[in-house]
Amino acid sequence: MFMKDAELIESVAAHRVFAVVRARSAETALRAAEAAIVGGIKLVEVALATPGSFRVISDLRHRYGDRVCVGAGSVTNHDQMDRAIKGGAQFISMPHTSATLVEDCRRSLVPPVIGALTPTEVATAWAMGVPIVTLFPASSMGGPEYVAAITSRLSDIRLAVAGGVGSENIVDYFNAGAFAISVGGRLFTSGDLKNENYAAIAERARGIIRLAGVV
Repeated sequence: MFMKDAELIESVAAHRVFAVVRARSAETALRAAEAAIVGGIKLVEVALATPGSFRVISDLRHRYGDRVCVGAGSVTNHDQMDRAIKGGAQFISMPHTSATLVEDCRRSLVPPVIGALTPTEVATAWAMGVPIVTLFPASSMGGPEYVAAITSRLSDIRLAVAGGVGSENIVDYFNAGAFAISVGGRLFTSGDLKNENYAAIAERARGIIRLAGVV
């Protein structure tokens, strides 16, 4: 059941794209996540702002097993982390850096993916021994140029990029040194979710993984 850091790193290195699903209902989130999976995405992060998010995590885990890596996103406290892990979450993603939550993840044998923004925050997060640090929100700081500035000086850090990532800048982010990207609203558009256009989500996912160089 439990995923080791090395296993998460290997999976992210191979698949490169986290699909971050956030929706107004559990059913919509589940169907949208499945559409992204049909499109070839193997890393799914269920944002806890979604009603019924813990059930979505559990359903995805039961349906796809180890064929897809499923985690909880925007985790900010121990109760959320505990419920997500009980639902089968294979990793815990936080928008911030919390030493307490990292320790809780370690005790629960689930890899933490933690958020940071400035060079000092990124270096501090990495020093906690986590497998991946997420730069969030990257777009607010200048996008690929900011990522390139960070990675040119902190080159040993496995940096995922989140916030404003879409087809128009994916290649630039990887060229700037990103280890992975997290795509949310540019994959699961509000129009497609509202109109239940899951075929469009699957097709967009195919395009995104092509741009990410996923074979």
